[in-house]
Amino acid sequence: MTKPRFRLLLVAVWISLVGALLVWFTFINAPTGGSQPWVVSLIVSWLPFLVLVCTWLWYSRASRRSSSGASWVDLYEQQVAENRRTNALLERIAAALEKPSPG
Repeated sequence: MTKPRFRLLLVAVWISLVGALLVWFTFINAPTGGSQPWVVSLIVSWLPFLVLVCTWLWYSRASRRSSSGASWVDLYEQQVAENRRTNALLERIAAALEKPSPG
């Protein structure tokens, strides 16, 4: 299963779970006509916030790695090494151009 499909599946499950919980809580409180229990109020008010924070943490942790699996620090170090090799080659070219021609 590809990643976008998996994420879409997670969103669909989340929406259906929240819908089912809201319907269930509505049917529990409908016959009595009273106020919601404090647990229900706590879940309805804090659950979306907690899911948002957890999702943000998960995405921030997943974005630390590139698609190749290397961390950003490793990729940066590879880029620095490549720049050093390029600079050395450019210095060799410049030194070769500065030599006076025998003619």
